Amino acid sequence: MLSYLNIVENIDIKEVIAMQISGYSSAAMLAYRSSGMKQKAGTVKMQDFSQMVQNTSAQATSQTDKTAATKEVSEVDEMAAFKQEIYEELAEIDKMNSSAILSNSVHITEDGFKRMKEDPAYRKEIMDWLRADARASHGVPFGVHVTTTITGAGATCYGANVYHDDSAATKAAKKDLADKKAEGSFYHSDRTYADRRAAQRKRDREYVASERQKRELMQKMTLEKSIDQKAQRQLLDQKALAQNVVDQKYVQDYLLGMQESKSWNI
Repeated sequence: MLSYLNIVENIDIKEVIAMQISGYSSAAMLAYRSSGMKQKAGTVKMQDFSQMVQNTSAQATSQTDKTAATKEVSEVDEMAAFKQEIYEELAEIDKMNSSAILSNSVHITEDGFKRMKEDPAYRKEIMDWLRADARASHGVPFGVHVTTTITGAGATCYGANVYHDDSAATKAAKKDLADKKAEGSFYHSDRTYADRRAAQRKRDREYVASERQKRELMQKMTLEKSIDQKAQRQLLDQKALAQNVVDQKYVQDYLLGMQESKSWNI
């Protein structure tokens, strides 16, 4: 019995006992063991291959997801860089505007950015149109709040004209309307605010210059007063010296007269 167990050590003990009871030989039990091992080996191999296929598929999916994510990030970075480039170009064009342009707002939709990025000719057309408007602004005899909208299909421009004889309330209302239209704009500049700051800086410079002139004048007056006081002291000293000389001469003459009077009495 022990020898049978040693031969079929990998077979379930119940199977061994059942085979012994049934009168199977050791050779038969070995054959049974061999076939069982082959069946198990085949099962393991099938499982290993199936797992390998699943792992390979998962890795491929993961790699595809990573590639797609990398591509998506790259496209986002490219668009961000392109938008920065457009912003800088708009700022350069805005410098060409005359002081008549009180505020300048530019809205650009995502499809507008996309088309300008993919179609350089469209971008050039839009930017040339903005440059032409900037040059034309130097002939405008009144103020204008400008709002431009650029899409993938074209561009439109809205202007709120501000005339010199408009009342303060009318000017304020037009400014409020322009501010509302400027909300959410991609590019915005406010020359009204810039003019106020420039005027304030001018007033500050004038104040500083005025204070400097006052200090310089006070210093000059103080110096002149000091010089005048010194001159006055010198004059007084000279007068005092002259008076002293006169007094000394008087004393000398008096003493001399006294001596002559004594000599005559003798």
